[in-house]
Amino acid sequence: MLIKILFYGYQTGVFSSRKLHTAIQESIPFRWLAGGQKPDHRTISDFRKNNINNLAPLFSQVILIAKELGHVSMAHVSIDGSKFKANASKHKAMTRGYMKKEIKRMEQLIADHLNEAQLQDAIEDEQTEPTSRGIQDHQKRLETIKEALQKLEERKPESALATADKDQANFTDDDSRIMNTRTQGVIQGYNPQVAVDSDRGFIVGMAMSNNSSDQQQFENVLSSIRENMGAMPEIVTADAGYFSAANIQQAETYGVDAYIAATKEGKQNGNPYDKSNFTYDQEQDTYICPIGQNMVLKKVKYRHHETRPTTWIYEGQACLDCPFQSECVKSKTGKRTIQRTEADPIREAMRTKVQSDEGKDIYKKRKAIVEPVFGQLKACQGFRQFHLRGKEKVSGEFVLLALAHNLRKLHFLKHPKNVLKQTRDKSVQNLKKLS
Repeated sequence: MLIKILFYGYQTGVFSSRKLHTAIQESIPFRWLAGGQKPDHRTISDFRKNNINNLAPLFSQVILIAKELGHVSMAHVSIDGSKFKANASKHKAMTRGYMKKEIKRMEQLIADHLNEAQLQDAIEDEQTEPTSRGIQDHQKRLETIKEALQKLEERKPESALATADKDQANFTDDDSRIMNTRTQGVIQGYNPQVAVDSDRGFIVGMAMSNNSSDQQQFENVLSSIRENMGAMPEIVTADAGYFSAANIQQAETYGVDAYIAATKEGKQNGNPYDKSNFTYDQEQDTYICPIGQNMVLKKVKYRHHETRPTTWIYEGQACLDCPFQSECVKSKTGKRTIQRTEADPIREAMRTKVQSDEGKDIYKKRKAIVEPVFGQLKACQGFRQFHLRGKEKVSGEFVLLALAHNLRKLHFLKHPKNVLKQTRDKSVQNLKKLS
């Protein structure tokens, strides 16, 4: 009964346990789904928290029903991410560097209070009581900060570029992160990813991330698609946030025809001397600079204890006499160098593929496939903030939201009664196997 309440609530924009409790008392659809029972908000809340991570099999069953009814073709799937607020305030976050400073400050405050107490030994107890309470408050805050710092120290580095003192922890939801958004400014949030089928906009895969970058989630979403559908789509499209040689290779590993937009470089970023504006000549094994001068191979680098080269360095031959040297060259030698890695041919091939006539026709469909889904989740279903805390439970809540989205779509699509009955009977049998 409670799972039906949650499904309907997440379809109609009623998410909190208290609002669900009120809806059961006041709304006819909710009362009917509850079968006349009136669970209180605590019962609803506990049920959701305790069972939120058991919904993945149900999600798979619903999306397979949609596929059997002919609404999911797996011909073209688009992947994207969007940021949602966490159930935590960004003002409850603190960097590692600030924590260290705050610990020193609190320790000094406690020491000052103790010294003050010793000087006031002769004063009446009622006057020293505020000092005692002050010490207790400071000690409690000190313990909280130390505990958060300990968790931060145990956390693996999230980025090779991240500096240690800028790593951050939130006291309310330690798994959430500070993120920049286009419309809401800076939020404390998560960055869920979805894969959407082109036919009817059903969600066929997802992944939960607490990293503001989408790039590291591509393989997780592909894995989710295969787990839910038992097969991979023919074509996958994704925006420039997923552009990397590793992701292109992952798509090949999964056997999908990927179209991933290249990141904006060179002239698009206002830099005519960006590496992307230097053309590689494979036959001559040289680079040609933006004004047509050759750059020859100067040095080859190898990985430690390996014989296979990983980096090739090319150097300009006419840089010293070039009128654009000051704009192009930054090295002390006065010559421009270009590094070519194993990843460059992979990225170049994808860039060429997406910019071909066929690639443009395929990629331009991406926006109309995946982006409306986030609009439906946020605007139609009214979901803009998670209600649970911790990445694991937040991931489960997003599965519930995606499940409600797919159920909502199924509800509004018309199906022949005989097909519905056959599919329903088969689904019931599958659910019995799962239980």
